[in-house]
Amino acid sequence: MNARFLFVLLAAAAAGFAGDSDFDHVVKAIESHYGVRRVHIPLMGVANFALKVKHPAGASEVHLAVFENLDSSPDYRDAAARDRLMSTVPGHGLRPLIVARSRRGEEATYIYMGDVEKAAKILIVNFHNDGATVVQVKADVNTLLRCLKDPDGVAGSLSADRDQ
Repeated sequence: MNARFLFVLLAAAAAGFAGDSDFDHVVKAIESHYGVRRVHIPLMGVANFALKVKHPAGASEVHLAVFENLDSSPDYRDAAARDRLMSTVPGHGLRPLIVARSRRGEEATYIYMGDVEKAAKILIVNFHNDGATVVQVKADVNTLLRCLKDPDGVAGSLSADRDQ
């Protein structure tokens, strides 16, 4: 009986870690390519726990990684090298949705989206000045669609929900 319980516990833990593999893949790719480590964000785990309990604005999960001093890498400003790095993301459960670059190619934003069911997984990677920010959010699809249809109306209703 104890062996079965341990197996179920390990399987559940593995499934939980597998859900973050897209985010972790991108973070590790940036760390290894640019030779940097992400900045530690205090209490991020507490914030993620609160999201799982409360679900503000339909979000049930958020992961955040911030990188600084990427400009010390010789190819940080090379848009083609950055595109090659980000081309490794598809195939890990996400598909490219939007890629936006500044005119000179120094800044870029990559948005990926996972399969849409009840909740959608969205991964946003933004390269800016001398750093990068990686955000992955799992959000309720209905709330997300309402926001896309009427961003001002949803923002007002979400703030009214917070006031109650």
